[in-house]
Amino acid sequence: MTNQIDDKDDDLSANVVEPDENEWKKFIDDMKYVRALEYVLQNAPVRAKDPDKKKKAAHMALSTMMKIKATEIPNAINSIPVPLRDTLMKYVYRGFENPKDYSSSALLTWHEKVLAATGLGSIVRVLTDRRTV
Repeated sequence: MTNQIDDKDDDLSANVVEPDENEWKKFIDDMKYVRALEYVLQNAPVRAKDPDKKKKAAHMALSTMMKIKATEIPNAINSIPVPLRDTLMKYVYRGFENPKDYSSSALLTWHEKVLAATGLGSIVRVLTDRRTV
């Protein structure tokens, strides 16, 4: 897996995706939290320049993560496709930026479990990737 970006693609707004809040809410209302999280990860606005889009998606991802019980986190991570796990780790770090908004202890549990599933390479990829969430 490579995280290299072609600079020519950075300005293409056609490549920007974002999760639809109504679709996400359907999963939340049905208590399909893992599916809701996967949906947000699949549609993470990593190429977006608009910080509001990134903030909205981060809120969706992090609030969904807070709904998943600590005992269910390992199964949730294992059900998420491997290519999306780095994006999940990005959202964990994004949550650490606002400790008053999201439970730090829950985020530490998520960090521990994602790290166990992905290895140290995930941290290196997340910290070196220019595409943020």
